[in-house]
Amino acid sequence: MKKAWTAAVLAVTIGLAGAATLTKAGEVKFLDVNGHWAKSGIEQAVQKGYVDGYEDGTFRPDRNVSRAEFLKQAVTALKLEVAGAGSGNDWYVPYVNAAVNAGIHRYEDFTTGDWNTAITREEMARIAVRASGEKTDDDKKWLYLAAQSGLIQGLAGGALGETEATTRAQSVTVIERILTVKGGGKLEVDKYAVANAELFWHKTNIFTVMPEFTQKQHPAHPWDPNNLFVATPDGKYRGELEALIAIDLADPNDPHLGELPELRWYNGLDKGFPIEDYKDSYLVWFKGRTVFNTDHEIYQDWKILPSTIIGYIGPDFQDFSEGNLNTIANVYHKKLGDFAGFIVPKKGLETMGFISFDIYSPSIVPNPNYSKSLLQVTVPEAM
Repeated sequence: MKKAWTAAVLAVTIGLAGAATLTKAGEVKFLDVNGHWAKSGIEQAVQKGYVDGYEDGTFRPDRNVSRAEFLKQAVTALKLEVAGAGSGNDWYVPYVNAAVNAGIHRYEDFTTGDWNTAITREEMARIAVRASGEKTDDDKKWLYLAAQSGLIQGLAGGALGETEATTRAQSVTVIERILTVKGGGKLEVDKYAVANAELFWHKTNIFTVMPEFTQKQHPAHPWDPNNLFVATPDGKYRGELEALIAIDLADPNDPHLGELPELRWYNGLDKGFPIEDYKDSYLVWFKGRTVFNTDHEIYQDWKILPSTIIGYIGPDFQDFSEGNLNTIANVYHKKLGDFAGFIVPKKGLETMGFISFDIYSPSIVPNPNYSKSLLQVTVPEAM
């Protein structure tokens, strides 16, 4: 970002409607924080001196925070060395420099907007993670690291709200969490936020939701979010996976349950069983699409991305057909093939020592089939 800062930045410090003089929490009880979810954190933050209330006795907890404001709060709370004092429209420059010198910000981090732009939750997460001592070169991973450590909690249903503006209440809450981590403390972790952040990071939440299956990736077939497609050599078909989503059927609050139609698992005959009756299981959803199919004489016109899970041993078919989910099974909505998903029992599954999550082309026999393993994991032979 260029250092030709706009005059509009001055509004960051003087607030709104002429509230130019700020008031310490010790001098006044804020008129607008009683009953607010962040009341305690707000009062702690003001007592520590890195944020203030307004002269009219308010804190305005739901007002957006600019990039300049948040960085100043973080630098002040962390007691970083600030060289000199800014003046006029450049008041924040010493805080920016202090943040860069401490490694919690880079001059090139903000590629759009200016310092008066409201800081997003993703931008805030990046600063928070760096301030807590973690690093990554993957720009999509900041929210995952923030959620995994408890620095960021989810919104409703664990939603990340990555592009949403950060409020004053949220900013001081996150800074208080940074201070807790820096002091050696542990934070509460929102498991739904972690799963959603993993999806945002690399297009799957399977490592968060199904850890007992995914702890050991095969080095020849690791998960790669840039490799989630199958393209035939003749250039006539391409399918892409948008996300590999794992859902814990034992958790009625799993945020992805609401995205699903009524589903049944296929028992190999003509009868399916509602997956909602099999709580001790996971649903694995290959959420994908056909990018193009230019020859329907070679490739079937499927409405879903062809997918499969391999590496498990076939069931005791009699028990399986009668509704005993003793292996991995296909899932469907109204008819087999209308939903790209599988139900995976948490216990009692026999494997060949590995599980592979694959996609393939919908080739019509005798045309060759093309498949790709998106992820292969080493698992016990008896789960």
